[in-house]
Amino acid sequence: MPRTPRRPPDGPDPDTASTKDPVHGRAERRAWLSRFKEDAVQQLPPSASPAARARLRADLDHALRHHGLTDSPAEVQDIVATLVAESRRQLDELEEQARRSESKPQRVLMAKLSLIAALNQCPAHLVGAPGSDKRTQTTQAAWATLRPALDNTLSGGESPDDVHHLVEEHVARWRSEHDHWWRPRAPSPATVIRNITTAKAIVDAVNQTPELRQLAGTIAQAARILWRQRRPPGPPPPAAGS
Repeated sequence: MPRTPRRPPDGPDPDTASTKDPVHGRAERRAWLSRFKEDAVQQLPPSASPAARARLRADLDHALRHHGLTDSPAEVQDIVATLVAESRRQLDELEEQARRSESKPQRVLMAKLSLIAALNQCPAHLVGAPGSDKRTQTTQAAWATLRPALDNTLSGGESPDDVHHLVEEHVARWRSEHDHWWRPRAPSPATVIRNITTAKAIVDAVNQTPELRQLAGTIAQAARILWRQRRPPGPPPPAAGS
């Protein structure tokens, strides 16, 4: 004998069971919710994309899923205002990122021009004469090391002064790594020991050879005479009786 179909238990409508408004029907709640969603979307800037507007509507659906017509309007308005503010903040961030992305190539070009100007201030022995092959090669080499640093550092929102400062710091580091001709290099320990040994051997040879000892004395005497001749004269002696 076939079973009798079971009837669903009596209770609130499933569509309204999750709300605090079991009295009003689904149509009334949908109209109530639609008004809040449309009012919220109207507060977005005109540049908001359809995806942003749809995301705000979905967020309101989720946030108000347990609210209905009998809830405090002030409470609902606070929820709506919070979601609108968050949506506007996200849109502002996206616009700022887009603006910086558009400005970043301009900052990179500005950095390359600043690099050329900074290299013009470097000595020719280091970067080459203007227009020379060495200058071209030096500029290319310096740019090859600067460009990756700019890609990781620049966001597009920097001022021209900020870009120029970054380039100057890079050129200063590059110059300190390549400009060594004027720096006195400290001798190695082996060189110091070798020089001391050589000097000692010369002194011993002079002391043991009368001819060299006499020659050294003659040179020292001539140096003292030359020093006296070139020494500026001192003040005249005071007059007698004064």
